[in-house]
Amino acid sequence: MSPIPLLFARALCALLLLPGCARAEELLSLAAARRIALDRQPLLEAEAHQVDAARDAAIAARQLPDPLLKGGISDLTATGDDIGTLTRQNDTQFTVGIAQAFPRTAKRRLRGERADAETLLAEQRLLSDRLQLQRDVGLAWLDVWKAHQAVALARLSEREAQLQVEATQIAYASGRKPLAELREARVALALLRDDLAKLEQDDGHARSQLSRWLGDAAYRPLPDGQPPLPEPPPLGALLDGLRRHPHLDIAAAEVDVAAADVRLAKQAYQSDFSVELGYGHRPAFSDYVNLQVSVDLPVFTANRQDRGLAAKQSALLSAEALREDRYREHAAEARLNHGDWTRLGTRLAHFDATILPEADARIEAARLAWAAGSGSLSEVLAARRAALDTRLRRLDLQTDRHRHALQLRYLAARDGDGDDRESEGVTP
Repeated sequence: MSPIPLLFARALCALLLLPGCARAEELLSLAAARRIALDRQPLLEAEAHQVDAARDAAIAARQLPDPLLKGGISDLTATGDDIGTLTRQNDTQFTVGIAQAFPRTAKRRLRGERADAETLLAEQRLLSDRLQLQRDVGLAWLDVWKAHQAVALARLSEREAQLQVEATQIAYASGRKPLAELREARVALALLRDDLAKLEQDDGHARSQLSRWLGDAAYRPLPDGQPPLPEPPPLGALLDGLRRHPHLDIAAAEVDVAAADVRLAKQAYQSDFSVELGYGHRPAFSDYVNLQVSVDLPVFTANRQDRGLAAKQSALLSAEALREDRYREHAAEARLNHGDWTRLGTRLAHFDATILPEADARIEAARLAWAAGSGSLSEVLAARRAALDTRLRRLDLQTDRHRHALQLRYLAARDGDGDDRESEGVTP
């Protein structure tokens, strides 16, 4: 083939593939839902600004206080003939000065360390909320996925029920089946269509909930198949890693802030000082310069410094206890979710190996018996209804297992971006 026709063919193929590519990009996979939520989430943006604010506050905490500019008039006559005069009294004077407080270096350093701990706390909250957001978006997406799968199952049953009505109508027209069976098949079809309407309503509710995180993107079509969720780590490894979970890191940062408060409370027993330099003008005498040094005296500590230190020490003990309580809470969640995830896998395997094949075999046996005249239509319809209920029940188990997988991913402190990029969309 010559180069020109070859280039033309490639261009034509690219044009033909573009609509399909565009449609694929519009599919709302689990990975896409996470990315949209992270990119367009005002909550995370607000917390990022809080981190910036904490960093700036940490720099400011280490600085000296602002100096004070002072000025005034002293020895102004208040009675007699010279009341209010500024020039006829020899001792009236005008003063101006500047004062600067000098907190101890250790205090300023500890204030900066406490502000650093607040910054770390804000950063850990941002990381923890990012992971929690991915989990919450994943759970909301699973509700949409479940409704999507349920609608697909109901539509398949609806088509089968429509075929059953057509077959019954042919049998009635030929005189082989009574009118009652035709009406029974039509009622069954109508009930299935009502079930389908209810499932479509559930889909609308689920997408409305997902729009809390995604906006209008929550109404994009979903890909076929199951979401790509990797197996969680073993329970032992999961429990060992919980101490490093961002939610536990928040508790650790809160302990660090409380510990910094205790160190600052101990510094309250130490004196600070300030210096004031002033200049005075006396119309009838020479001007003068004034220098004063002030030192605070923490001598009555029983109900001030002692109480303040005790309060900060109690707050530190509270933060440490809450950190341990948070670990126990997460450990209990890990055991529960891991156990349910394992048991649900066993139950799903039993459904696939035994229950679903038996449900399909029941439909076929009832259909053959009805066609041969030895069975009733009611048995066929009951078998089809039971098969749909069985598949919906399996969908419940499957969705529940996916939920536990998402919870375990959150407890393992795994960000969903990496492995989702390896498997966009779904698995078969």
